[in-house]
Amino acid sequence: MLQSVSPRSGTGAAAPKRLKAAELVAAELRQQIVMGRLKPGDKLQPESVLQSEFAVSRPTMREALRLLESESLISISRGKHGGARVSSIDLGAVASQVGVFLQLQGTTLPDLWFARTVIEPPAAALLAAQGDKAVFDELQANIEQARQAARSDLARYADLSAMFSMLITRHCGNNTLHLMAALIYDIIRRQHEHVTERTRDKASVDRLRQESLRRREQALTLLRAGKAVEVERFWRVHLEQMRDLVLAAYEGPMTIDVLSSPARKMRPIAKVRRATKAA
Repeated sequence: MLQSVSPRSGTGAAAPKRLKAAELVAAELRQQIVMGRLKPGDKLQPESVLQSEFAVSRPTMREALRLLESESLISISRGKHGGARVSSIDLGAVASQVGVFLQLQGTTLPDLWFARTVIEPPAAALLAAQGDKAVFDELQANIEQARQAARSDLARYADLSAMFSMLITRHCGNNTLHLMAALIYDIIRRQHEHVTERTRDKASVDRLRQESLRRREQALTLLRAGKAVEVERFWRVHLEQMRDLVLAAYEGPMTIDVLSSPARKMRPIAKVRRATKAA
């Protein structure tokens, strides 16, 4: 039976919020999902059965299910064979909300880069200690692909640059570090695109890309050698230096933008060079 949270009596303390019946139902079902009693793909009991189990009305039950659906914990389909089914956690949806929240807060590029210097270097140290050759080979392949893209497809170069960092956190063995990185990955990827779009015609920025590729190679050498302390220090310095160089070359608002996609507007780099020469 559901128990609501009622306000405290007396003075001097703020009364806690009284939870609605729908919120209590959602909280119980949410706990079952988080604890693994309900797994991705499992179908919830029909609404009528859930209503009886929780002793609530049909509108209350439907509101509870809508709350869980808004959190991407369940999906609801209509029709004869419809119903509520537990979803796999959609990290992309969570990350999108994080990005919008940060943009609404006026988060800047320097703010974002600082977060990277906190998250990525320790992850690199953990990765070095593991000595996983397959991961190092994957990082090498990423560098080679980025080197090719830097010549002809700057949108892809921007994506691959962001992915290099994601590979470090994904394979570092610490779920929390990777989750934090994953939540800001799409923001980082978009900002790489924005920076690339606004600075693509500058020769100095092309040298910056080449220097970044060389530094990734150096980091990979340290990773392969298992030098955890050295690679952590190196990657932090690399991120700080790249931040300073990128921001110095950047022209435009410093507030992050997670809503537009400049890569969609990018012309092939060969056309940009021809247009620049013609001008």
